[in-house]
Amino acid sequence: MRIGLQTWGSEGDIQPFIALAAGLTRAGNEVTLLVTDNAGRDYSGLAQQFGFRLVDVRNPDSPPPEKVEKIWREIIEVGNPIRQTELVLRHGFDPVMEVMFAAAKDLCATSDAVVGHFFVFPLRVAAEKSGVPVATVNVVHNCLPSSQIRPPGLPNLGRWSYPLGWKLVRRMVNRIFLPRVNALRKREGLAPDRDVMTQTWASERLNLVAVSPTICEAPTDWGAQHSVCGFLNPPVGLSAEEPPDGLEEFLAAGEPPVYFTFGSMMLHNLDYLREAAAIWTAVVRRVRCRAVFQLPWDDLSAFEADDRVFKVQRSPYKTVFPKCSVVVHHGGAGTTQSSLLSGRPSVVVAHMADQFFWGSELERLGVAGPTQMRKGLSSERLAKSIDQVLARPHMSKRAAAIGKAISKENGVDVAVGLIEGRLRGTPSAER
Repeated sequence: MRIGLQTWGSEGDIQPFIALAAGLTRAGNEVTLLVTDNAGRDYSGLAQQFGFRLVDVRNPDSPPPEKVEKIWREIIEVGNPIRQTELVLRHGFDPVMEVMFAAAKDLCATSDAVVGHFFVFPLRVAAEKSGVPVATVNVVHNCLPSSQIRPPGLPNLGRWSYPLGWKLVRRMVNRIFLPRVNALRKREGLAPDRDVMTQTWASERLNLVAVSPTICEAPTDWGAQHSVCGFLNPPVGLSAEEPPDGLEEFLAAGEPPVYFTFGSMMLHNLDYLREAAAIWTAVVRRVRCRAVFQLPWDDLSAFEADDRVFKVQRSPYKTVFPKCSVVVHHGGAGTTQSSLLSGRPSVVVAHMADQFFWGSELERLGVAGPTQMRKGLSSERLAKSIDQVLARPHMSKRAAAIGKAISKENGVDVAVGLIEGRLRGTPSAER
């Protein structure tokens, strides 16, 4: 089959599609992947390595770095996930929507089937116009209403409150998204969508929920089109597979360290990185632990640290996380996946959107300390959360058991089988 993929967002939104493109190619399909990375990262080497065609779809009028920093700080300061989503759309999605739609139309014209990130509604519009079968991928399981899942962004008052909570959340999401979605649909002569979560974000034919079934057992009130396929694990080579010089020696030289990373949430701005590093350093002093700091900066000497801290730009999570005591991270889907696979407990410092939900999920699973907010982050509160994890050996045992279970899954192979089985050979049945 000729299969087209399209995704948009941060590394955590791109990596699952790299993994899926590699898996579909390995299964004998001809694959084209459209990528709109909001930080402009280059994935061409991976496309060449794994044998699929990559199209880099970029914002033709990218804002200067100083404006990006201002926007990012505004998003963090807002704090509320719904308002943060609106800002991300306004500054990160809207400016590139027309370019993505043009690329989506070209993709549909040359594909037997297409698969898109659930946010990328232009692909679903293009697929419907062209009659090409389409599937969606949800990278988090709280974007599909269910009486058995806590609504995002709301306090957990118990299951009795979920139906009312979902009504409220859907109303807010529709207010933000539907005008955007239906403006494009009307322009293309299509009937308007009525609900974003159940219609725009989820294909009626196949909606892949890229979450481990160990974490999310499909609720009984989801339709048959929703398939929990498991994490779409990045293939070998997606990130640095060799640890930086000296890291292995540091890991072996003492007690397992705490790993600190905010992943793709870290601005490439020295002042911003120093601000985060200063908080981490204060935490290390309070906890009296060894630590690894992940700081995406070329000259790591720009950050002061004593001999208890090892600084890296990147490291191979699959091999480094298992050698750490706790992973402090932002709660992105990709890093959360890596922490769970490694069998290590976490402390989440949520910056925005679904990261708050991932923090609450790790707490529900019994493998994380209390989730912290990046807005107004306190070294005292973060240290206390880490201390709680270190003081509870059963949390590490629970994390190890979950990691062992997830390691036996193969989300990519499951997803490939579902795509080939449900999208092959017939025109789109949507609407």
